[in-house]
Amino acid sequence: MQRTERVFVENLAIHGFHGLIPAEKTLGQKFFADIECLVVRKEAPSDTMTDAVDYGKLCDLAHEISASGPFNLIETLAERIGQGVMSAFPLVASVRVRIRKPNAPIRHFIDHVGVEIELARND
Repeated sequence: MQRTERVFVENLAIHGFHGLIPAEKTLGQKFFADIECLVVRKEAPSDTMTDAVDYGKLCDLAHEISASGPFNLIETLAERIGQGVMSAFPLVASVRVRIRKPNAPIRHFIDHVGVEIELARND
């Protein structure tokens, strides 16, 4: 029997200096990240962290990658977070990363704009 797990973090607030406009790189702004990891197993996991995806470490990783910027595009931020998850967590078969930018410098009234990427192992 195959089983799947979804380990996720939603609405992680990240401060970053990402964007194309100089003020975005100078002042920075708040971004929100959702990270969803798919784990595929043949057996139920043990009751230890060595057999799990640590969502606290997912949050730490997203903050570290954001701080390694700035990036011009939030697509780049999402891609780097996704690659970081796949590299740091061998249990993860695929990852979906969603980045929302609530204060995008556009002339329209919005709640947020954003991007979503998905990466999967080729095994």
